[in-house]
Amino acid sequence: MKPIVVVTLAAALAACGEPGPTPSTPQRLVLERWSPPQHTSYDVFLAARGDVIVMSRRISRDGGATWSKLDPQLGELPRVAITGSIVATFATQIGLSRWDLATDVIAPLTGEPAFATDRTWRIDPMTGRFIVFDAIENRIAVEGTAGWTMSVLPQPSPTETKPYIKDIESNGSALVATSGWGVHRSTDGGMTWQLVTASIPNAGRDVLVLGDRRFLLVGGTTAYVFDVAGQAAGTIAGPAVVDNEATVCDDGAIITRGKVTRDLGATWQPLIGSGDLELIAERGGCGGGHYWVLARSTAWGYRLVRFDAPGTPGVVAGNWEDTGSAFGSGGPPIVRGADGTFLVAGMAWADGAESWTLRESPARIWADGDTLFGVAKPKFFTSHDAGMTWTAATGTGLQADDPEAFARGLDGSMLVGRFTGDKLATGDVWHATVWRSTDEGTTWTTAYDAMATRPEGGAIEGEAHRFVGVTDKGAWIATDAVSEDAGASWKTTGVKGDRSLAFLTTRGSLVTTLPASTADKDLWRVYDDAGLGELQATYAIEVDGALTPASQLRSVAFDDAGYAYVARGAPYVQVWRSTTPID
Repeated sequence: MKPIVVVTLAAALAACGEPGPTPSTPQRLVLERWSPPQHTSYDVFLAARGDVIVMSRRISRDGGATWSKLDPQLGELPRVAITGSIVATFATQIGLSRWDLATDVIAPLTGEPAFATDRTWRIDPMTGRFIVFDAIENRIAVEGTAGWTMSVLPQPSPTETKPYIKDIESNGSALVATSGWGVHRSTDGGMTWQLVTASIPNAGRDVLVLGDRRFLLVGGTTAYVFDVAGQAAGTIAGPAVVDNEATVCDDGAIITRGKVTRDLGATWQPLIGSGDLELIAERGGCGGGHYWVLARSTAWGYRLVRFDAPGTPGVVAGNWEDTGSAFGSGGPPIVRGADGTFLVAGMAWADGAESWTLRESPARIWADGDTLFGVAKPKFFTSHDAGMTWTAATGTGLQADDPEAFARGLDGSMLVGRFTGDKLATGDVWHATVWRSTDEGTTWTTAYDAMATRPEGGAIEGEAHRFVGVTDKGAWIATDAVSEDAGASWKTTGVKGDRSLAFLTTRGSLVTTLPASTADKDLWRVYDDAGLGELQATYAIEVDGALTPASQLRSVAFDDAGYAYVARGAPYVQVWRSTTPID
């Protein structure tokens, strides 16, 4: 996006020789939407073919750029199969049906078997016709031009128990079925079946049709291969896939959850990696030359992610039916990396980019130069590659719920600060602490520990300074003081902040807040030279023509030009930027 130049009345008057507002006079600081909005809630990925992606409640026809809700008569879908422009599915209200994406007509099937359920149907990839099986009784139905062909698997003996059919798949010319009786095949469209093998020890229950039209029975410790006619063709070590969670892609690759193989599981390439930070791939699929993964983190919930190739950044898809326009009173932490990339809620966005990419991060995160630091109970996490990967440290001497500020010392040590205030029966108590780590958060020692008290009706005794950060000259900055000797002594400043949350800009100015009862009095104050200098400006925060309390902006990032950025939206995420620099 191009920067917006705003010429204020005060600037115009100043240019004409008229005096501008005094630093203590509140000016309006307008925040505007700056990034694309991004949805962050949960929907189940079902299938993708070409540019069509179907979720349990939504569909995209343009590769995830835009989405629309499913037709109400389809309800919430459990599974689908896409053949050309036809989406086949089973909906609770209408049973088996075909949805023609070219016309948007949903056509329920007629005369479908009574044993059809949401789990017991498959599609012939060549004809798009339904194949239905009874998972308990020995019954199979194949759709034809003149109706349904009904058949059964050949019974091994007159007293044999039920076959318990597990799966059936077609490659267009042959059908392969697996059950408790073994593996059977049909080469006449399901009219008759022949036993291929009765012995399938350590086998799974999921039949895949490979890119070369062979069949692969997966899900167990041994995988069974069958040729294009359904005949047994040997075994391989079972690919590490779970039943019904592997998909064969257009290019012949097999994807399951967050990994892909091109050699039947002999080797795998990860699609998602975040180092020690936990990120779970729930489901995977492919279509149109892309890989799709439904990922989940403990910090941010679910993401639908598109990968163009293994090792490439994953693009987050899902700007659903809302535009994410609400500002809200709260938002996730936002940091700006050394390269200008913003990290918000497990995603990354650079100014001007059309979409967000996956960049998993802890629930609480800070940045100082090239170093990112985060907290996710019960561990600390550090990244030196802009959040691509994270290294965990359990940490001793400091609990993972303690930090509220982070900075890097000139010696490379990590510093975190915490400030608490309590009102007790004996009066008010404030406690300020700064911890230091020289081994990437593995061990912590106390670098500063101070307390101040005020008995009821009395004066404050002691000093407790709320740590904010470290300047490029090594000075420790607090909301009301500066220390040149790593917290041993402090020089009080004239900052008006009452030890409330504060921020350091890239240029080293101190931005303070002071909660107030009304938004027009809940302001940002900007002080030069990290608080040692004079008050430069005072701002009331305006969004969409209305004031919002500045103290509610709990996480703020700044760029080198002095613009302020915050993240808002629930469950939508969007970056907002000040229309003018504050520094």
